[in-house]
Amino acid sequence: MPLYEYRCEKCGREFESFRKLSDTGKDETCPSCGGLAERVRISLFRMSGSGSSGGSSCGGGSRRSPFG
Repeated sequence: MPLYEYRCEKCGREFESFRKLSDTGKDETCPSCGGLAERVRISLFRMSGSGSSGGSSCGGGSRRSPFG
């Protein structure tokens, strides 16, 4: 499930939310004020594994983001 970043149109708060790919067109509400939030971007994150490389157990080695 992708982790998306949102910004509330009413109060301006930024927050993250996991969304199913099938739910990407549905509205997200702000957890603070209940206002409508717009999707800003997909969050990039790295999960730690127990592999010998200290990072993800798939692939090994560090990788650069294709977004910047």
